[in-house]
Amino acid sequence: MQNNLIRGAVAALALGALAACSSTPPPKGEMAVADSAIQRVSTAPQVTAHAPVELQQARDLWAKAQRAMEQKEYTEARRYAELAEAEARVAESKAQMAENQSRLQAVQRGYQVQPAPAR
Repeated sequence: MQNNLIRGAVAALALGALAACSSTPPPKGEMAVADSAIQRVSTAPQVTAHAPVELQQARDLWAKAQRAMEQKEYTEARRYAELAEAEARVAESKAQMAENQSRLQAVQRGYQVQPAPAR
């Protein structure tokens, strides 16, 4: 009797898990946005120069999102796609910050080189 109760509970949990998986829609929008962000930053030379680690992390997360999609694990796919997009934006921001820092240093060097105005 107790075995039947346990089997019934396990079966109910399994059906509930299957129903939850089937009710989660594929994250097509999130996948498209992440793909677009990674493609955009991958072609930017300043990103590959100044944020290669972040770019690679975005690509790795994107690969995990794709695998999750293939396995119909849509909740995981959504999570990885969102993380991949965020990491791509981090890479882009880091590269922009490095570019801005370089420009600032160039301006500062320009001020140091100029002679003082004559009086």
